[in-house]
Amino acid sequence: MSDAWLKKLTDPSPWVAPEPRPEPIEVDDLVVRLFAPGNGPKLFEAINADRAALQPWMAWSTTDHLSLDDSIHYVERVRRAAEKPGCLGFPVGIFDRASGVQLGGTGLHHIRPELRSAEIGYWVRGDRQRSGICTRAIGALISSALRSAADGGWELRRIVIYNAVGNVGSRRVCERLGLRLEMRMRRERYLEPLGYQDMLGFAVLDDEWDFEVHRAKPTIGWRE
Repeated sequence: MSDAWLKKLTDPSPWVAPEPRPEPIEVDDLVVRLFAPGNGPKLFEAINADRAALQPWMAWSTTDHLSLDDSIHYVERVRRAAEKPGCLGFPVGIFDRASGVQLGGTGLHHIRPELRSAEIGYWVRGDRQRSGICTRAIGALISSALRSAADGGWELRRIVIYNAVGNVGSRRVCERLGLRLEMRMRRERYLEPLGYQDMLGFAVLDDEWDFEVHRAKPTIGWRE
Protein backbone atom coordinates (compact mmCIF):
# COMPACT_ATOMS: atom_id res chain seq x y z
CA MET A 1 0.00 0.00 0.00
CA SER A 2 1.49 3.34 -1.08
CA ASP A 3 1.95 6.24 1.33
CA ALA A 4 -0.52 8.30 -0.74
CA TRP A 5 -3.15 5.56 -0.53
CA LEU A 6 -2.69 5.11 3.22
CA LYS A 7 -3.01 8.87 3.74
CA LYS A 8 -6.28 8.93 1.77
CA LEU A 9 -7.76 6.13 3.88
CA THR A 10 -6.85 7.68 7.22
CA ASP A 11 -6.89 11.46 6.61
CA PRO A 12 -9.85 13.00 8.55
CA SER A 13 -9.47 16.47 7.02
CA PRO A 14 -12.23 17.79 4.72
CA TRP A 15 -11.89 17.15 1.01
CA VAL A 16 -10.70 19.87 -1.34
CA ALA A 17 -10.65 19.63 -5.11
CA PRO A 18 -7.23 18.58 -6.48
CA GLU A 19 -5.21 21.33 -8.12
CA PRO A 20 -4.79 21.08 -11.02
CA ARG A 21 -8.02 19.22 -11.76
CA PRO A 22 -7.60 15.58 -12.85
CA GLU A 23 -6.83 14.93 -16.52
CA PRO A 24 -9.41 13.50 -18.97
CA ILE A 25 -10.07 9.77 -18.61
CA GLU A 26 -9.68 7.55 -21.66
CA VAL A 27 -11.33 4.14 -21.71
CA ASP A 28 -11.61 2.15 -24.94
CA ASP A 29 -13.11 4.53 -27.53
CA LEU A 30 -14.37 7.05 -24.94
CA VAL A 31 -13.03 10.19 -23.29
CA VAL A 32 -14.62 11.32 -20.02
CA ARG A 33 -13.66 14.87 -19.13
CA LEU A 34 -14.65 18.25 -17.75
CA PHE A 35 -16.27 20.59 -20.25
CA ALA A 36 -13.95 22.78 -22.30
CA PRO A 37 -14.55 26.18 -23.93
CA GLY A 38 -16.75 25.82 -27.01
CA ASN A 39 -18.40 22.54 -25.95
CA GLY A 40 -21.89 24.06 -25.81
CA PRO A 41 -22.90 23.04 -29.37
CA LYS A 42 -21.72 19.46 -28.73
CA LEU A 43 -23.85 19.29 -25.60
CA PHE A 44 -26.95 20.68 -27.28
CA GLU A 45 -26.61 18.31 -30.22
CA ALA A 46 -26.28 15.31 -27.88
CA ILE A 47 -29.42 16.23 -25.93
CA ASN A 48 -31.44 17.24 -28.96
CA ALA A 49 -30.55 14.14 -30.99
CA ASP A 50 -33.45 12.26 -29.39
CA ARG A 51 -34.80 14.27 -26.50
CA ALA A 52 -37.78 11.96 -26.02
CA ALA A 53 -35.43 9.06 -25.22
CA LEU A 54 -34.16 10.93 -22.15
CA GLN A 55 -37.64 11.22 -20.69
CA PRO A 56 -39.11 10.73 -18.18
CA TRP A 57 -35.99 9.92 -16.15
CA MET A 58 -34.03 13.06 -17.06
CA ALA A 59 -36.62 15.63 -15.97
CA TRP A 60 -34.31 18.50 -16.94
CA SER A 61 -34.57 17.47 -20.61
CA THR A 62 -38.06 19.03 -20.73
CA THR A 63 -37.03 22.36 -19.20
CA ASP A 64 -33.29 22.87 -19.85
CA HIS A 65 -31.10 23.06 -22.97
CA LEU A 66 -34.08 24.00 -25.12
CA SER A 67 -31.89 26.12 -27.38
CA LEU A 68 -28.28 26.20 -28.49
CA ASP A 69 -27.71 29.34 -26.43
CA ASP A 70 -28.94 27.52 -23.31
CA SER A 71 -26.25 24.85 -23.70
CA ILE A 72 -23.53 27.38 -24.54
CA HIS A 73 -24.31 29.36 -21.40
CA TYR A 74 -24.49 26.18 -19.30
CA VAL A 75 -21.06 25.00 -20.41
CA GLU A 76 -19.47 28.35 -19.71
CA ARG A 77 -21.11 28.56 -16.29
CA VAL A 78 -20.07 25.11 -15.09
CA ARG A 79 -16.63 25.40 -16.67
CA ARG A 80 -15.88 28.60 -14.80
CA ALA A 81 -17.38 27.26 -11.57
CA ALA A 82 -15.16 24.15 -11.78
CA GLU A 83 -12.07 26.36 -11.75
CA LYS A 84 -13.01 28.11 -8.51
CA PRO A 85 -11.78 27.02 -5.06
CA GLY A 86 -14.55 25.47 -3.02
CA CYS A 87 -16.46 24.07 -6.01
CA LEU A 88 -18.54 21.04 -4.95
CA GLY A 89 -19.98 19.94 -8.28
CA PHE A 90 -18.19 18.96 -11.49
CA PRO A 91 -20.37 18.18 -14.55
CA VAL A 92 -18.51 15.97 -17.00
CA GLY A 93 -19.06 15.04 -20.64
CA ILE A 94 -18.68 11.64 -22.29
CA PHE A 95 -17.11 11.99 -25.75
CA ASP A 96 -16.20 9.74 -28.66
CA ARG A 97 -12.40 9.71 -28.69
CA ALA A 98 -12.05 9.61 -32.48
CA SER A 99 -14.70 12.10 -33.58
CA GLY A 100 -15.10 14.29 -30.50
CA VAL A 101 -18.89 13.87 -30.65
CA GLN A 102 -20.54 14.10 -27.23
CA LEU A 103 -22.21 10.82 -26.32
CA GLY A 104 -23.60 11.69 -22.91
CA GLY A 105 -23.02 13.35 -19.59
CA THR A 106 -22.14 12.50 -16.02
CA GLY A 107 -20.27 14.19 -13.19
CA LEU A 108 -19.39 14.35 -9.52
CA HIS A 109 -22.27 16.10 -7.75
CA HIS A 110 -23.33 17.02 -4.21
CA ILE A 111 -19.81 16.50 -2.90
CA ARG A 112 -19.70 16.34 0.90
CA PRO A 113 -16.18 17.45 1.87
CA GLU A 114 -16.42 16.27 5.47
CA LEU A 115 -17.19 12.73 4.29
CA ARG A 116 -15.16 12.79 1.06
CA SER A 117 -18.21 11.49 -0.77
CA ALA A 118 -19.97 12.40 -4.00
CA GLU A 119 -23.01 11.44 -6.04
CA ILE A 120 -22.74 10.40 -9.68
CA GLY A 121 -25.54 10.78 -12.21
CA TYR A 122 -25.46 9.95 -15.91
CA TRP A 123 -27.24 9.97 -19.25
CA VAL A 124 -26.48 8.83 -22.79
CA ARG A 125 -27.82 10.49 -25.93
CA GLY A 126 -30.91 8.81 -27.28
CA ASP A 127 -29.39 7.56 -30.53
CA ARG A 128 -26.50 5.79 -28.74
CA GLN A 129 -28.24 4.11 -25.82
CA ARG A 130 -27.97 0.38 -25.04
CA SER A 131 -24.41 0.17 -26.39
CA GLY A 132 -22.44 -0.10 -23.14
CA ILE A 133 -21.24 3.50 -23.23
CA CYS A 134 -22.55 4.36 -19.78
CA THR A 135 -21.15 1.32 -17.99
CA ARG A 136 -17.64 1.91 -19.36
CA ALA A 137 -17.70 5.66 -18.76
CA ILE A 138 -19.06 5.45 -15.21
CA GLY A 139 -16.64 2.68 -14.25
CA ALA A 140 -13.74 4.84 -15.41
CA LEU A 141 -15.12 7.92 -13.65
CA ILE A 142 -15.49 6.04 -10.37
CA SER A 143 -11.85 4.92 -10.67
CA SER A 144 -10.78 8.54 -11.12
CA ALA A 145 -13.03 9.73 -8.30
CA LEU A 146 -11.65 7.24 -5.78
CA ARG A 147 -8.01 7.39 -6.85
CA SER A 148 -5.66 9.51 -4.73
CA ALA A 149 -4.70 12.98 -5.93
CA ALA A 150 -1.06 11.87 -6.00
CA ASP A 151 -2.10 9.26 -8.56
CA GLY A 152 -4.08 11.76 -10.63
CA GLY A 153 -7.53 11.22 -9.10
CA TRP A 154 -10.13 13.20 -7.17
CA GLU A 155 -9.27 11.58 -3.83
CA LEU A 156 -12.82 10.79 -2.70
CA ARG A 157 -13.61 7.77 -0.53
CA ARG A 158 -17.27 7.02 -1.28
CA ILE A 159 -19.48 7.22 -4.39
CA VAL A 160 -23.29 7.04 -4.37
CA ILE A 161 -25.66 6.59 -7.34
CA TYR A 162 -29.43 6.97 -7.13
CA ASN A 163 -31.90 5.78 -9.76
CA ALA A 164 -35.63 5.31 -10.05
CA VAL A 165 -36.84 1.73 -9.67
CA GLY A 166 -38.45 1.87 -13.11
CA ASN A 167 -35.29 3.11 -14.82
CA VAL A 168 -34.00 -0.35 -15.64
CA GLY A 169 -31.14 0.84 -17.84
CA SER A 170 -29.73 3.09 -15.12
CA ARG A 171 -30.04 0.35 -12.50
CA ARG A 172 -28.23 -2.16 -14.72
CA VAL A 173 -25.21 0.14 -14.94
CA CYS A 174 -24.87 -0.07 -11.14
CA GLU A 175 -25.38 -3.83 -11.19
CA ARG A 176 -22.82 -4.40 -13.95
CA LEU A 177 -20.29 -2.36 -11.99
CA GLY A 178 -20.95 -4.48 -8.90
CA LEU A 179 -22.10 -1.61 -6.69
CA ARG A 180 -23.80 -2.39 -3.41
CA LEU A 181 -27.54 -1.73 -3.13
CA GLU A 182 -27.86 0.12 0.18
CA MET A 183 -31.36 1.53 0.25
CA ARG A 184 -34.79 1.75 -1.31
CA MET A 185 -36.55 5.04 -0.64
CA ARG A 186 -40.31 4.85 -0.97
CA ARG A 187 -41.90 7.41 -3.29
CA GLU A 188 -38.92 9.70 -2.85
CA ARG A 189 -39.04 11.53 -6.20
CA TYR A 190 -41.75 12.95 -8.44
CA LEU A 191 -41.36 12.38 -12.18
CA GLU A 192 -43.88 13.69 -14.68
CA PRO A 193 -46.00 11.92 -15.93
CA LEU A 194 -45.25 8.85 -13.77
CA GLY A 195 -45.90 10.42 -10.38
CA TYR A 196 -43.98 9.58 -7.22
CA GLN A 197 -41.27 6.97 -7.72
CA ASP A 198 -39.28 4.71 -5.42
CA MET A 199 -35.54 5.41 -5.60
CA LEU A 200 -32.68 2.94 -5.21
CA GLY A 201 -29.35 3.95 -3.71
CA PHE A 202 -26.14 2.14 -4.76
CA ALA A 203 -22.69 2.86 -3.32
CA VAL A 204 -19.06 1.80 -3.22
CA LEU A 205 -16.04 2.69 -1.03
CA ASP A 206 -12.51 3.24 -2.23
CA ASP A 207 -11.16 0.03 -0.68
CA GLU A 208 -13.94 -1.97 -2.37
CA TRP A 209 -13.03 -0.82 -5.88
CA ASP A 210 -10.82 -2.64 -8.42
CA PHE A 211 -9.00 0.11 -10.30
CA GLU A 212 -7.59 -2.26 -12.89
CA VAL A 213 -10.96 -3.36 -14.27
CA HIS A 214 -13.03 -0.31 -13.25
CA ARG A 215 -15.60 -2.18 -11.19
CA ALA A 216 -16.23 -3.24 -7.60
CA LYS A 217 -14.34 -6.18 -6.19
CA PRO A 218 -16.41 -9.38 -6.16
CA THR A 219 -16.34 -9.48 -2.35
CA ILE A 220 -18.34 -6.25 -1.98
CA GLY A 221 -21.34 -6.59 0.33
CA TRP A 222 -22.69 -5.75 3.75
CA ARG A 223 -20.05 -5.73 6.46
CA GLU A 224 -20.33 -5.01 10.15
